[in-house]
Amino acid sequence: MSQLTPADLKPHLMLASDYAGDDVRLQNLIDAAEARVKRYVRRDLDAEYPQGWPQDILHAVKVVVAFLDQNREPGEGYHAKHGLPEMVADLLADARNLAG
Repeated sequence: MSQLTPADLKPHLMLASDYAGDDVRLQNLIDAAEARVKRYVRRDLDAEYPQGWPQDILHAVKVVVAFLDQNREPGEGYHAKHGLPEMVADLLADARNLAG
């Protein structure tokens, strides 16, 4: 189950909260961003945080969604090794399981 909804992302993306035309596209981006964050940290975040992910991890998801929304192809700003925006790699550094 997704940790965020399109309604959670609209203020972050500066989109009108009453417009539902982007909701399916936003949910697809949220799903992709959450999956990417889980792969990057190498942890089962849903099992570890059944009541909801920590705010720093949720913010990283929001940054990934915003980045995916604005950038369709890899380029500047991506962490060269991990395919994530550099800010996201920094936000998730403490959550990452390097042994996994």
